[in-house]
Amino acid sequence: MDVYKLIREGERRALKAYFSGEPLEQVCRRFGYSRARIKAMAEDYESGKIDIFGPMDKKKFDKQFKEVDQLKARVAELEEALKMSKIKAEGYEIMMRIIQEEYGIDLPKKVEAKQSANSKSDTRK
Repeated sequence: MDVYKLIREGERRALKAYFSGEPLEQVCRRFGYSRARIKAMAEDYESGKIDIFGPMDKKKFDKQFKEVDQLKARVAELEEALKMSKIKAEGYEIMMRIIQEEYGIDLPKKVEAKQSANSKSDTRK
């Protein structure tokens, strides 16, 4: 590798660290660049003058973004299922309260009752 590519790789690594959330002071110390140099490189990257991602990095990030999108979709799906489950549970509570108030049947106590002899004989082994 020639010196130019090594310098570019160092810049690339410094910018990746900076954009991944590493504090500016830490990036400066770690890679040996001044604050002004890091900020100038960051501005060049943001304006599109330089690219810090090589072809392999882009493939990796595309794959990660796809996985993140899939996970976000799954989270949304699970949140919707949880919401429906809570609505269903609330509906059951309302039905049980109505049954208790209107008909005097205390279902929570009935649920804990022992199984009848007839239903025991129907169970499969």
